[in-house]
Amino acid sequence: MKGRKTDWPRLLADVTACFLIPAYTLLFAGSMAWFRTNFSVLAVTGKDYYRGFVLWGILAAAYFFTILLALARTLPRRRGRITVRALGSAACLCLTGALLVPYLPDNFPRFAQLHVLLAALACVLLMLALLAVCLACRREELEGWTYHLRDWGGIVFFSGVLFAAGGMVTSALEVFFTISAALLARRLWLLRRGKRKF
Repeated sequence: MKGRKTDWPRLLADVTACFLIPAYTLLFAGSMAWFRTNFSVLAVTGKDYYRGFVLWGILAAAYFFTILLALARTLPRRRGRITVRALGSAACLCLTGALLVPYLPDNFPRFAQLHVLLAALACVLLMLALLAVCLACRREELEGWTYHLRDWGGIVFFSGVLFAAGGMVTSALEVFFTISAALLARRLWLLRRGKRKF
C-alpha cells in the first residue's frame, strides 16, 4: 500500500506561518521594552540587528507575496484576482523599500519619514489585500466568511489598541500584527484550497 503523498505547499505554509514567522518575530523583538521601542529602532542599534531586521523582512515579504498570489489564483472573478495581486505586490514592494531605507531620524530625517511611510503602507496594503479576499469569497459563498471578516476586523481593532497604548508603532504592535496577519492569510488559503483547518 502506497503512503500518502506529502502536501508540500501546505507543509511550507504551515511551517512558515505557525513556526518560522512567529519564532523569528519574537526572537527579533527580544524580551524587554516592547512598548518603548520598535523593529526600526532596533535595526539601527548594530550590524547584527540590521541583518536580523532585513532577514525578518525578507521572510515576511516572501511569505505574504507567495500566499497572496496563491489566494488570488483561487478567486472566482478576474477583478478580484487582479486586485489581490496588485495590493499584495504593492505591500511587499513597500516592505522592501522600508528594509532598504534605514530609520535614522537624527541624521537623515527625510529618509526616516520615508521609512515610516513605507512600513505603514505595507501594513495597510496587506490588510486591504486580505479584506479583498474575504469580500470576494463572501460574495461567492456567504456561509462562514462573516466570521473571517470579524477576524480581519479584530486584527485591525487590536492593532489600533496597541498603537494607542504605546503612543507609536511599538514592538508589541509589530509582533501582534505580523503573527496574526500571517495566520489569517494561511487560514484563508487553506479554506480556499478546500482543506480542513486545525
